[in-house]
Amino acid sequence: MAGALKWLWVLMCGASLCAIPLMADKPGAKPSDQPQADTATSSTATLDGQPAEEDEPSEELAPAAVQMDVSKVPQLIQALYQATRETKENQILDRLATAKSLIATADLKATDDQGRTALHWAVFGSSYNIKPRVLVAYADIANDLIQRGIEINKEDVYQDTALDYLLYSPTFEMQTLLIEHGATSGFLAASYQYFKQMLQCSGDKDLSKIPVSSNADLKPGLTLSLRLDTPVYSDRSRTGDPITATVSYPLCKSGENISCEQGELLIPPGTKVNGTVLFAQKAPNKYTRPRLVLDFSNVVHREDLYSPLYAHVLAVDNARETVQNNEILGIVQPHASKKFSIAFMALGAANPLAGYAVRGVQTVYGLSLRREIVYPPGTDVQAQIVRYSILKQKEAWPGWQELKVNSQLEHLVRSAPMRTTATNQVPSDPTNLMFIGSEKEVVSAFSEAGWIPASDLNVKSALKTATATLRQTGYSEGPMSTLLLHGKPPDLVFQKSLNTFAKRHHLRIWQIKPTYEGRAVWVAAATHDIATSNERGGTKWSHRIDPHIDRERDWVVSDLLFIGSAASYADVSRPNAPTKLGNATGDNILTDGKMSVVELTQGRVPTENEPAPTLSTRPTK
Repeated sequence: MAGALKWLWVLMCGASLCAIPLMADKPGAKPSDQPQADTATSSTATLDGQPAEEDEPSEELAPAAVQMDVSKVPQLIQALYQATRETKENQILDRLATAKSLIATADLKATDDQGRTALHWAVFGSSYNIKPRVLVAYADIANDLIQRGIEINKEDVYQDTALDYLLYSPTFEMQTLLIEHGATSGFLAASYQYFKQMLQCSGDKDLSKIPVSSNADLKPGLTLSLRLDTPVYSDRSRTGDPITATVSYPLCKSGENISCEQGELLIPPGTKVNGTVLFAQKAPNKYTRPRLVLDFSNVVHREDLYSPLYAHVLAVDNARETVQNNEILGIVQPHASKKFSIAFMALGAANPLAGYAVRGVQTVYGLSLRREIVYPPGTDVQAQIVRYSILKQKEAWPGWQELKVNSQLEHLVRSAPMRTTATNQVPSDPTNLMFIGSEKEVVSAFSEAGWIPASDLNVKSALKTATATLRQTGYSEGPMSTLLLHGKPPDLVFQKSLNTFAKRHHLRIWQIKPTYEGRAVWVAAATHDIATSNERGGTKWSHRIDPHIDRERDWVVSDLLFIGSAASYADVSRPNAPTKLGNATGDNILTDGKMSVVELTQGRVPTENEPAPTLSTRPTK
């Protein structure tokens, strides 16, 4: 009981500390207690560098994250662009008044560097704004442009018309205005463009004779792994902002695979993809979700050659947000009962009384969460192709370097321990990776790829875990439960997460006695945490893992190969390895039993005083 009371006291104090900054936000607080900094530009850092909890959502726009060079575009487009960078209503209206006065003499065929007309920019500003006067001003400008004969269905370099940028927007008046004047979607016109290309290639004028499925390179259903080069936000991104990403996993004709058969490669890792923010809107109030829609539109080849790409976001790796029909939806402000369940999820492992303590603190002070969507460079996104298209150029790529498998390596793999155990001796995760290299090379390899060592499991890390769970933020150094290999705890533990403690890539690494060609050998157990769940009557919580652990094994290998910290790899079979098993927390595990052997790049070691990797510096290659 004394131990339980100690945990209760520690966690009550921790929860109280979490709530203290919120006290000044309550009605009746003295003016001297209020922060003097501009809330639009200042923030308090928390775990993972995430902004701290917010006050009630403001109707004022957040500062724009992207500033584009519009010095060489016509004055009308400049004025409309500048309106999208303003944050205050009166300043936006002043910019729009200037733009309206320029319409009569403007060249309406003029575009910016992305092929956008003035109508595009009028739509951009109206798509996310909620101020009635601003929306009316934008509608007036759009109507004037249409009456003067602007090309309403002009596509930009991302194959998007003005109407495309309103598909996810709640500004129905602007949508109605465009549709009534014959506006169409460039995205819906993609099929026509595809058939036109096929006619030019085949010379056959009969569309029914074109074998669509056999001629297209990129086909609906294929997925593409992308790593963001540019940050995106629900509150600071603006509709129309350009985005770029890098393909991080090979795309073969049969789908994504760590290696492609001869002639099967479609898009190699390292290929650049560009696109635009199709829609971004901060949460107008605590009862609605922040929203973000990304449009990846072109595969970028050498010499500025582009192939059209029609892809929807399918998932954001390790994100707390959900994706529905290409739209990324942020979290909502939970009610008190929901907050309690979140707190209990994090703290129930210690004692149920701790959950009640946190609930009491929250009831007194409340908790306002940082809910806006923030994806830094290095965020991994999976997109799904939704339209047929033809690649204008096929890139040559030899594939990842394969490690030669000899009898010595086979013996090393098959004699290595196959299964970890929990501290209570219950069998748990199987080993599925082997690394060849020194300890410094192992640490450097994962550090370069954006992986972070996990904290020890103690009172301090438990409190940070509780804080991250309560505030629904990430904890990049979150602790792991201890697993043993031949009775020994891991020598190294690494994880890679984003903005929630519930989801993360993670692995535990042990050094074994044998060496290979004079280099140290390490074995690892890698799994992907995808959720949290409770057991034992709701008093103990743990992570749930993806049962198909081969996907995590391949993901770790490709992540190290992609960044260059691994030189080669090989998959080695283990005839005696189990293929269906369970871990210590009751998860089912399915595997082919193979172990991936990764030869680390020699000589890549961390330098002294090298800063620890953070989300904002995750590698994009």
